[in-house]
Amino acid sequence: MDITETSTHRMFAETSGNPSSTSKLRTDSFASATPTGTIASATGTIASATGTIVSATGTIAPADLYRAEFLSAIECIVEPLRLVEASIRSELTSDDPYISEMLQYVSRLGGKRLRPALTLLCAKLVGPLTDETIRLATVVELVHTATLVHDDILDDALLRRHQPSVHVRWNVPASVLIGDWLFTHAYRLANDGDSTLPGRWVAQSAQRVCEGEIRQGNSIANWDLDEATYLRLLEDKTGALCGVSCALGAWSAGADVGTCKVLERFGNQLGTAFQLYDDWLDLWGDADRSGKTLGTDLNQLKPTMPLLRALSTWDPLSRTRWIAAMERGDVDAVRTMQMRMNDSDASEYTLSAAKARIREATEKLTELSSQFPGGDGNALRSLVKLAEASVSRAG
Repeated sequence: MDITETSTHRMFAETSGNPSSTSKLRTDSFASATPTGTIASATGTIASATGTIVSATGTIAPADLYRAEFLSAIECIVEPLRLVEASIRSELTSDDPYISEMLQYVSRLGGKRLRPALTLLCAKLVGPLTDETIRLATVVELVHTATLVHDDILDDALLRRHQPSVHVRWNVPASVLIGDWLFTHAYRLANDGDSTLPGRWVAQSAQRVCEGEIRQGNSIANWDLDEATYLRLLEDKTGALCGVSCALGAWSAGADVGTCKVLERFGNQLGTAFQLYDDWLDLWGDADRSGKTLGTDLNQLKPTMPLLRALSTWDPLSRTRWIAAMERGDVDAVRTMQMRMNDSDASEYTLSAAKARIREATEKLTELSSQFPGGDGNALRSLVKLAEASVSRAG
């Protein structure tokens, strides 16, 4: 990313109750952090200081440990996240009732708002949050939501966050267009400020996401894909948006060129590790806990990290026979690969690759943080928590 401008922003008046009109903020609560749609309620769930989720009966729910880690990590940005959530809902509207219904539906598909959290935390790491930070955190979530809508069509995924995917709830043509609506609206919102730089960065990252998806589509049934090429694909497909989320947050708080680049790299590493862990989840995850369709990668002949690793351990004859069976559409070939992956070190290898990236990213981030005397130390701890939780989640 070629960073050539500096930022001059108004301070975000967190205590004034009167945000900038360009952010279109309301006072809605942060709705995506818990299953009940609230941070805490008398009968719902709360995030304790120890990072566990405790129900009204006082029991700990192991299936929600990642959610608890996420909630613990975002404690220092809960109020700004409320404003981002309100901004997202405010932006996802249309004068047409049919379109408005779709937009309200997709507003619930984004999960825990990881990318806006990265934007806010990276801003807080550098200095005080600004109203620009809130707007840009909204932008990255709109782009992310657009990619989810399109991804579910490409993957023919039936579920997203325990709900029917948009193309299942409506139809494919409408879903493609609502994804396009989200992309174009995000670009417009990114350019609502005094500088066009955020819009350029968002466009560059979205372009990388699309290129990564195209290359992945072109890699279908390419059993000779090497690991380095696959990792570069992931850096674009998933890492790019996490990277720009971090860079935009730092820029909104007045960070210099070098800082934005380092934080972009941190986000890129986190996003790539997140996707590697998704590769693992697709084969060994729990569909009930993740709330989405699993097992699609192998059925769609995507050469993901576990598959590439397992194939590398086969003898040439077995490998050739398996590829021939897959090309014939032999259903037993999929079952064979699943068993072979279970018997190999593919699971451990994939998890290790994901966690190694997180270790490298957090180490560099910790080194960088000493350069921000005006930043918030809680933001550093939160970023590290988010990074580590991204490779130990249920979905």
